[in-house]
Amino acid sequence: MADRTFGWVQEAYTLGNLKNVVSVFVPGSRINRLLCTDKIPRLISEKDGRDDFIRELSEEIICIPYTHLKGKGTPSGFTRSNAPCSGIIQAVLPGQRKEYQSDWPADSFLRWAVSVGFLSYSRTQDACSITELGHQYALALEGSEEEAEVLKTAFLSYPPVCRVMSLLGEEEHLTKFEIGARLGFIGEAGFTSIPQYMILEGLLEAETKEEKTKLLQDTEGTSDKYVRTICSWLIQVGWISKAAKEVITGTGSKSSSAMIPQSYKLTLKGRTVIKHITGVSRFARIPKRVMWDMLATKVADRDYLRNRRTYIIKYLEGSYRSPVQVKEYLESKGLKEEIETILDDIRSFENIGLQVKKSGDTYRIMDEIVGLELPEDGEFMLPVKSEVSVFKDYLRTHLTHVDHRYLILVDLGFDGSSDRDYEMKTAELFTAELGFMGARLGDTRKPDVCVYHGANGLIIDNKAYGKGYSLPIKQADEIYRYIEENKERDARLNPNQWWKVFDESVTHFRFAFISGSFTGGFKDRIELISMRSGICGAAVNSVNLLLMAEELKSGRLDYEEWFQYFDCNDEISFPVSLT
Repeated sequence: MADRTFGWVQEAYTLGNLKNVVSVFVPGSRINRLLCTDKIPRLISEKDGRDDFIRELSEEIICIPYTHLKGKGTPSGFTRSNAPCSGIIQAVLPGQRKEYQSDWPADSFLRWAVSVGFLSYSRTQDACSITELGHQYALALEGSEEEAEVLKTAFLSYPPVCRVMSLLGEEEHLTKFEIGARLGFIGEAGFTSIPQYMILEGLLEAETKEEKTKLLQDTEGTSDKYVRTICSWLIQVGWISKAAKEVITGTGSKSSSAMIPQSYKLTLKGRTVIKHITGVSRFARIPKRVMWDMLATKVADRDYLRNRRTYIIKYLEGSYRSPVQVKEYLESKGLKEEIETILDDIRSFENIGLQVKKSGDTYRIMDEIVGLELPEDGEFMLPVKSEVSVFKDYLRTHLTHVDHRYLILVDLGFDGSSDRDYEMKTAELFTAELGFMGARLGDTRKPDVCVYHGANGLIIDNKAYGKGYSLPIKQADEIYRYIEENKERDARLNPNQWWKVFDESVTHFRFAFISGSFTGGFKDRIELISMRSGICGAAVNSVNLLLMAEELKSGRLDYEEWFQYFDCNDEISFPVSLT
């Protein structure tokens, strides 16, 4: 089975390009003829599939392998900017400096076309063909009422569009960060959003307009990118408008504000269209297209999660069911789950754009769902739940005060490519959820995170690491240097003076390493840091950090006691180690 990620789209913006991609599958259309007679013969070599591509595009019923559409990627010896054209859709999309684009934009446009129902994808053949709706779109005149109606049907069948529109309908004016924080599966890798207050802090610290622009362009999570992409579509069809929003932090004389340009409002047209999402009055509710692939993206056991969520959606579609009934139904399918896990999935279905209604202690999905099927062998292929999911299931039963969106720390702690997200989410847990002061610093010659409460301060090194973090001597020396810089507080040692993050009242410091898990000789290195610096520290994995957070937020632990756990010069197990 090919590994595809339909359902979530980034970096595919222009409706004109989408229409050309769909028109490829209409025999004799302008774009089809242009490809066969000009673009493919000129841009694609024989060894990269030129003759096969022309033959496939000349069939009466066009069905093309996905790899022929997307292309082969970047061959050895080339860069993305000069890689040869090797896919049909690459040749459709004009580049900035060349006549075609790379395989990444080609894949993005294909995912867009499949996700909104213009193209049909065969999982067994790993191939695409056009749908009836796609055929209508390709043949509709640009700017016509027919085209507008087809786009309305397509976009309102796509749940994330409905989620974005619904949030704007409820709250009128939102930034991409405010929407991104509520889009996607709760506490799961693949759906990260940059906390807006961190963006605001960065904007207030930026000294030039260029720095502010760079911050706003370069700093966004995965869900924020989805929002930006979706909103670009909705602006083109006239459902929303872009309008900068003033964001305020603090109160009274201590308040500060900054403008975030990537902010959106519904238009009058959008307010009419939104009625189709809930099906009020004479506005018919449009069936939602939900693909198996969209039910999990980045996590290690995504096929398991996709299967579980497929079963739950089908079970809740059209009937009210209690979480206990869902639990029993999943057990009949060979899936053993906690009630809290089921409830998080149900809340997440709302976050991806499905209409979920609660009656007493029962839930029902009000939408008609189309396109959701397990892979042919999916019912028998029950993938194994990962260790990370087992940890998160355990935490769901224990976190009654801490928001479950912080479960993403467990995913991020084991993801070796997510250091920035891990640092930001750790800082957000401390400051936004637990009432600490401090911030994520995370730049060159600065600790990752520093927090404090009362007289106690903590210097934190975050490490997203896939196979357990051993605390190499280089990183041990780095945090020792930060401890010494904090003692001396001399700008000649470090001109950025990062220690100013701490209030003057903070007099008792500790250090901490936070990761998914720890291995090797990390304890010896912690003891060495403590011996050299004269202050204590500890290692804590994401699971135990969240358990500590729960004890603190519940009031069973006060801040002084909480800091004392970092006096052990060892790994904190709280209350029991899960590693």
